[in-house]
Amino acid sequence: MNNSELIWRKSAFSIRHGFFMKIKPIVSCINFSVPKGRITGLVGPNGAGKTTTLKLGAGLIKPQSGEVLIRNIPAHQKKARSLTGFLTENQYAYPHLRLKEWLQMMAELSGIKSKKAAYRTLEILELVELRSLKNQLMQTLSKGQLQRAGLAQALIHSPAILLLDEPMSGLDPYWRLRVQQILLDFKKNGGTILFSSHILSDVERLCDSLVLIKNGQISWKGEISALSRKIKFYEAVVSKINDQKLIQNISNSEIELRHDGTWMISFPVDKKNKIIELASKNIISLISLKPIQENIEEMLLYSITDVKKAS
Repeated sequence: MNNSELIWRKSAFSIRHGFFMKIKPIVSCINFSVPKGRITGLVGPNGAGKTTTLKLGAGLIKPQSGEVLIRNIPAHQKKARSLTGFLTENQYAYPHLRLKEWLQMMAELSGIKSKKAAYRTLEILELVELRSLKNQLMQTLSKGQLQRAGLAQALIHSPAILLLDEPMSGLDPYWRLRVQQILLDFKKNGGTILFSSHILSDVERLCDSLVLIKNGQISWKGEISALSRKIKFYEAVVSKINDQKLIQNISNSEIELRHDGTWMISFPVDKKNKIIELASKNIISLISLKPIQENIEEMLLYSITDVKKAS
């Protein structure tokens, strides 16, 4: 725990809702930590408690039981909050302010003096390629431009920690890649990141570790590399087939002739030894044989489905 930048320890948060103002738990007994200099992904279905968990980490709300710590300081305290940059999924921007006015205001609210805030505003606008729009009203920016402005706001005071709620939301493919690189550069320079996303390929590419939250509770946490992936099927590349009918009978699909003259064959897991046997008998000339594993989306989908069935 010594290298943990953020810690959620038995953290819980509830709201009252409905006509009778009944208590509705949002997150219950959340326990996990985010190590220094690492990127952690927070994933789960809609309504699982991801945004509430991030708000607890950013100190915007206080846990009703348990604690949330930033470098062993309660997250809601000013000293702790000064260490973090927070990006909401939807930007709460003043529509009648110009982009540079809004960012400079956010910089000054973060404790940066006016003259330095003006310089830092232009510097961070350059990073997200919005400097040419600095005099544009916030209400005229597109969804993607607002998202980039929101990231600029989270970075403007040079925080040690970023908490990001769906940072790729509304971005085109180019800007998804650019934001990924900005986050990797932030990590390379010693920064720590916790972000939520429904784009699980982004999570897999960026994250060192993963926290899966369902029904307001942590159901799995650990290193991405520790995820156990099932083999869905095998793919073989062969240069010669002496008995095409036999191969077709054990294949999952049509045998595919590739542009280089080799053949691609996919087949069930239980036919692996049969393919090796055919290669040993020279019925096929085997170039390569590789397992095709389930991707992270499939793994988490099965996990979420199992929980729903159980409940």
